[in-house]
Amino acid sequence: MARIKYHIILEVVLIGYFALSKIIFDKVFATTAVVVDEMYHLPQGALICNGNYSYWDPKITTLPGLYLFSAAMLSPFFSCSTYNLRFVNLIASGINFILFSSMLQFIYGNQTESHFRIILQTISLSILPPLYFFSHVYYTDTLSLTFLLAYTRVCFSNGSRLLMILFGSCAILMRQTNIAWIGMVFLYKGMDVFVRSSRVFGNTCLNKSRLSTRSYISKETDSSKLKRYYDLYDAYAAFVYHGSTCLTTFANFLTGEDITFLSAQLVLIGSFMAFVIFNGGIVIGDKKAHEATLHLPQLLYFLLFYGIFGLPYVLAKMKTTLILILKKKRNALALAVAFAVIVHYNTVVHPYLLADNRHYTFYIWNRWFGKYPQAGLATVPVYVFLLFSLYDNLKDQNCITFLIPYSVSTFLVLALQKMIEVRYFLIPYIILRLRFVRPSNKVILGEFLWYLILNFLTFRLFFTKEIYWDDFPYAQRIMW
Repeated sequence: MARIKYHIILEVVLIGYFALSKIIFDKVFATTAVVVDEMYHLPQGALICNGNYSYWDPKITTLPGLYLFSAAMLSPFFSCSTYNLRFVNLIASGINFILFSSMLQFIYGNQTESHFRIILQTISLSILPPLYFFSHVYYTDTLSLTFLLAYTRVCFSNGSRLLMILFGSCAILMRQTNIAWIGMVFLYKGMDVFVRSSRVFGNTCLNKSRLSTRSYISKETDSSKLKRYYDLYDAYAAFVYHGSTCLTTFANFLTGEDITFLSAQLVLIGSFMAFVIFNGGIVIGDKKAHEATLHLPQLLYFLLFYGIFGLPYVLAKMKTTLILILKKKRNALALAVAFAVIVHYNTVVHPYLLADNRHYTFYIWNRWFGKYPQAGLATVPVYVFLLFSLYDNLKDQNCITFLIPYSVSTFLVLALQKMIEVRYFLIPYIILRLRFVRPSNKVILGEFLWYLILNFLTFRLFFTKEIYWDDFPYAQRIMW
């Protein structure tokens, strides 16, 4: 009965969400027919939707997933107009709403959790301001997240391997960088088995005595040594143990389900590697504008993203974060020095950032980082505080089998990008946000209201502020 009640409430809220979004969607369409990169996406989408596969705009750097999916949804039942192409993303945002709800239910498991708390968090994740804005225009981000969430949800429940491959393939077709998150799932599963299988009586890093490897008991998991979350020392102990046993215990602990799960991810990773070799790189189209460049400050800008969109979580942990910094003064100082070195020697500025005044990053850069020579170094204490704040919010779920794969994937997605784009931070942040388990009602409500305010200001500026470029006959708008 409770489950039926929940789904009825969810359906009612989803209808309200979609109805209100449709009003904003129509207002966006009435305001402008083309938004920045839509000048590339819309014509390409219309061509493929109408069955023309012979032309590819060289300015487009992503795979054709968005256009193929649009064609599947629209043709031959609907016209391939700008309105309908954009509407595909609005539908995808409704699907994301359902997927967020399903994932939150899985995360909370059988524990008692009010319908209000789960549904309000579902709404907040769905209206995360940059994500919500791009649900109203024809960009790849919304559908990219849809397939990545669907892929992750199947992985959560250890479901069909064919669905994993299908959803994972679609996610990559939307954005090539999604391969990093598929790699994260592969590493997470592998590390989980790797560490858990080392919890045996024969592991001298965890026990004072070593039993003969021929002993039956030495091959059994020591349940007294199992933990919910593992730290760096646990990973080290696992590495030493499996190194001494030549991975025999690891192989013995791999179940048939583990093997098929890992194999499904290897199919995706192997196929993508074949594409990279064939294509001569990850990017298609305009490769020169998106060359891989070591850009470590991107990770620091991601901390600012967390500070802005995770503000209720930052404020809720403000006191404990400051106490943590005082307790770990040496670590904080070391981080400050490392961040200062990164900022001083590795700050990279893409020409688009300096030239395109249609994005918030243009104004942030030109009014702070680019305007004052020491602005980057002056922001270092903020980076340090936000990193400690993030750790403070994660420490109760701080498992090394998640943190290492997540850190590797985040590095690959962000730190090799020269261009600073708010959109690039969306998926890394959403993954972390889903790790913030059981926030208080006050924080959940604060997050919801904060996102409402940011969305109101974002769309108000978009609707009212006009920018005119000499080479465009229509007004440009400011967006994320």
